[in-house]
Amino acid sequence: MAVSLRHSSATNGNSAAALDGDDEACPVCKTTRYFNKDMEFRINTECYHRMCKTCVERIFKDGPNQCPYAGCHKTLRLRGFKAAYFADLGVEREVDIRRRVAAVFNQAEDDFDGLASYNDYLYMVECLTDDLTNGGDAARAAAEARLADYEARHKAEIERNRRLAKESDEARQRRLAAEQESARQRRLQDLRDDADAKTSAARFREEMLDSLQSADVGHAAAAVHKIVLKKRGQQQQQQQHQRATLDSAAGGGLSIRGLRDKKAAAADAAAESKKPYDPYGGLDLTTQRVDLAPAQLPQYTSEWLDVTRSKHEYTVGGYSADEYLTRALFEAFSGLGVFVDEEKETR
Repeated sequence: MAVSLRHSSATNGNSAAALDGDDEACPVCKTTRYFNKDMEFRINTECYHRMCKTCVERIFKDGPNQCPYAGCHKTLRLRGFKAAYFADLGVEREVDIRRRVAAVFNQAEDDFDGLASYNDYLYMVECLTDDLTNGGDAARAAAEARLADYEARHKAEIERNRRLAKESDEARQRRLAAEQESARQRRLQDLRDDADAKTSAARFREEMLDSLQSADVGHAAAAVHKIVLKKRGQQQQQQQHQRATLDSAAGGGLSIRGLRDKKAAAADAAAESKKPYDPYGGLDLTTQRVDLAPAQLPQYTSEWLDVTRSKHEYTVGGYSADEYLTRALFEAFSGLGVFVDEEKETR
């Protein structure tokens, strides 16, 4: 059974136009969302006339039928209906047309001899799309004929380009999945490191309390110092192990046997074991005085001082990097309450 919308007067036509623009009412059955909260609208790509899902199933469930809109003689099928993504049906129609044209004209820039040929191709595709979207009946018919003729003549190329695009999409999906997995592994490693750090801190606190409990009276400071040195030694061993792991990974896993002198390595290990344990790893913490003598100033280097000493733009104008360095050191020590002249007198 075909249902048709008929409007015989200007008043009825105006009310129908208002009804068509109303997103809350179906133009076919006049049902509003006030009576049906779950009402859904569907459109068909043949004419893009909007109607509710109930009307679509009622009119087209038994087979193809004519569009119920007055003046529309399109034959519609149930499988051709879909939900509109855009509120503006004109935008929805243009997007569908562009998607259909892009599926046929799917060549890339690498398929052409130069950029000019590719731009001409894009201009031709855009003109055809404009005829399908905004052209009259004759222009749309001619554009449909050109689209069908091109698809028939280049069917193999279209399928090849479609397959290549699908492969590139799959490769991109694999790359994104690999990046997500890598990020997940990093997060898990960070969580494991945090858990290890908390466990190590709790163990260190327990060892500290046990040492203080078992230490003799008056020797608590020595027990704490011993525990601290032990902790630093463990941290240094962990750092050495991490550096060795990174070095072996940077080497690509390549190992050449027979190149290392085993006797020399054993002698170095024996000599290292005889040395007293240094918790600071060879770091010299003794106090050193700053010498402001003109002969010692060139020994102080930095990226800014090296530029002023080497570039002619600074040296030709009479700028002295040593003078700047002397003033900077003087101001730094003055801020700390240290005056070089008074220190020289007391010395």
